[in-house]
Amino acid sequence: MSIRIETERLRLREYERGDFNALAALLSDPITMAHWPAPLDETAARAWHERALDHYGVPPYGRLAIELKTGEYIGDAGIVRSVVDGRDENDLGYIVHRRYWGRRYGLETARALLDYGHRLGLVRVVANMASDNTPSVKVAEHLGLRLERVFRNPRNRNLETRLYVSVGQPT
Repeated sequence: MSIRIETERLRLREYERGDFNALAALLSDPITMAHWPAPLDETAARAWHERALDHYGVPPYGRLAIELKTGEYIGDAGIVRSVVDGRDENDLGYIVHRRYWGRRYGLETARALLDYGHRLGLVRVVANMASDNTPSVKVAEHLGLRLERVFRNPRNRNLETRLYVSVGQPT
């Protein structure tokens, strides 16, 4: 079963081999990746792309390309199984290229993924972000996610990180 999610303005779809250059441009942009430990180089971006291609088959898990309905690539998103602060979680995340910030594409993407995950039976979905990542904090709060805890994240420069959780159907 292929993962494909449509919203009013966006299409989230599984990556294809030909998507590497667009993904690499996203992940290497220093402003877009400012809340990550560092922008990714070509080798790390290729590994990200290969992992995405290799991990389809168990929806709702996997990294997806975010496109405008015109087909223009604008980012990366998904729900992945990840260890967050020592616990296995259904971790929702997204990266929207800086050229598209301020248009609420992150919110639209996160809402679609959260709804999709719940429809497919995920009871607990989390989102974590550095506390100073104000736009992502606002997205989590706008979605009605509950702040569960704040911790130091060794995977992201030991920054103070907020863990938000959605349990059951989103509100």
